[in-house]
Amino acid sequence: MRQNEGISVIIPLYGNFDIQRILRCIDSIKMQKDIDKEIVVSEQGETRRFPSIEGVRYAFTYHKPRENLSDFNPGKVRNIAILNSTKDYIYTMDADVIFPDPYFLKKLLDFIKTDPNKALFRPFMRRLPKDNFEEFNQWCNSLGFEKALKKLVINQEFLVKTSTSYRELKIFEKDSKEANYRKTFTSLIEDYKKYVEERLGSDDNFNFWPIYWNENRHCGSNLFRRSHFIALGGYCERFINWGCEDSDLQWKFRELYKLEFFPPELEVIHLDHPKGYVSPKMWALNEEKSSERKKNGVKLAVEYDKEILKKEYGEK
Repeated sequence: MRQNEGISVIIPLYGNFDIQRILRCIDSIKMQKDIDKEIVVSEQGETRRFPSIEGVRYAFTYHKPRENLSDFNPGKVRNIAILNSTKDYIYTMDADVIFPDPYFLKKLLDFIKTDPNKALFRPFMRRLPKDNFEEFNQWCNSLGFEKALKKLVINQEFLVKTSTSYRELKIFEKDSKEANYRKTFTSLIEDYKKYVEERLGSDDNFNFWPIYWNENRHCGSNLFRRSHFIALGGYCERFINWGCEDSDLQWKFRELYKLEFFPPELEVIHLDHPKGYVSPKMWALNEEKSSERKKNGVKLAVEYDKEILKKEYGEK
């Protein structure tokens, strides 16, 4: 498939994820100006749930989840999408994220072109609380996406809201060895209280933080050259359920190219939602796999991943 200069925006869709949120995500991409772009949605599930939308490329992979476990393969879903894309640059995101700036992609493309070895990761991210989404979605349906976006209130750090009411937050920091920086996590106070209650009042075991806590960066967001992605073997397909496939890819970019944070002024918005798919057990298993790959070194990891791309997709 012929490639051309521009950005392919990659969105994975799993299981029963809320379709309304991915529609808002697509609205924000379609809003982008002065950029050659394409949207690629890759869905994994038992039946197709994503509607046909003009201008959106689509791939479906059948997967019947194990009982009581959302065992999707995030690396495989993203690899399928990227290998079905046509642009020279790839932007990976999640179906619950929107761009507030209509020139977001244009500015990023200009920025990454300043260095042929540069890749970008983890933009700053504000959150739209779960209980605000329905009102925002109604605005989108009645006013259109761009007008709805302008109605959002930004009067608090870390948040966007549908009203000016103050929302109390719980904030803590945690060093990250895998990403090599100090992370900031935020939670609405009501979610924090629920977290403490469900963890029997223990503030010590933050290994379970993905249940309710959110970082102030979008961990799954990357911008890179397609050629570099192929040279690294793409996403590792050994990770199941939520977490680690994005940090693993970023580790490979950090080791072999020049990985930088997104420019701080270019932030995104997360459309908060319930996280019933998160499995602490699967998270722990993924972390074990990640540690094993790092211990064996990036060369072996890339060789393994490139072999999978060749075997599964014919990519050399």
